[in-house]
Amino acid sequence: MYIGPEFILAAIRKKIKKEGLCYTVLSQKTGIPLSTVKRHLHSSSLGLDKVLLYASHLNTDLVELSNTARKLQKKNEYFLKGEESKFFAQHPYLLDFIYMITSGNQHPDEVAKRYQLSTESLRLYLVIAETLGYIEIHGREIASQSNRRFIIEEGSVLDNLFKQRFLHESISDDVPSAICQGRVLMTPEQKQQLEEKIDSRISEIHAANMENQQGELVNVLVRFTPGKQIFFSDGLIEIDKELLKQASRVVLSQQEINRKRG
Repeated sequence: MYIGPEFILAAIRKKIKKEGLCYTVLSQKTGIPLSTVKRHLHSSSLGLDKVLLYASHLNTDLVELSNTARKLQKKNEYFLKGEESKFFAQHPYLLDFIYMITSGNQHPDEVAKRYQLSTESLRLYLVIAETLGYIEIHGREIASQSNRRFIIEEGSVLDNLFKQRFLHESISDDVPSAICQGRVLMTPEQKQQLEEKIDSRISEIHAANMENQQGELVNVLVRFTPGKQIFFSDGLIEIDKELLKQASRVVLSQQEINRKRG
């Protein structure tokens, strides 16, 4: 299971709290300036050497941090399946909206302005998001779990929709082709190094298989394209109360399924 660097950092911050420490004490222990410690523990590009350094001063190791990070990441994942997945496949702009204001940390008013939504439509988008359990509305304040990863059920209609849109975004660009991974942070130098490593490794495999007379002929295509956000729809649209009723039925249906399983 891949563990995102942000969860390793979250595991370190959790360990700091568990040990009853603070950034100031950690700064004194490590000899690293306080401002640098704060920056390190919120930087997804923090090197392994620094992670191990902080671990050594927190009575922990990489194994414990990885286990904690894995649990935090698992808790942060939300699986889209069943009736909810079908509902979003029929109304993909709803999922786009929910992603924008939760994982995307965008303010609803800004989203509404960008897509020219009416006040009533924005209100319904928010109420539907709350009905489905993604946000909580307290007056003018909205609470949600930020940076949540949405996991789509393999082979579902929603999964197929995402693959189609991902493919469209990938092949519509004029950049010569390279590997299929979205929104990866990478420098030009790192891209060149990776290309060289992949090319060299493929050549080694081909030479070994030629020697042993095994394998089958395949074409290998690798592309780097701009990391655009993949949306499920072409934009947010005006909606009415009927959609809210449908969302409510989805929730009731899922509750009934859970009741029967329980």
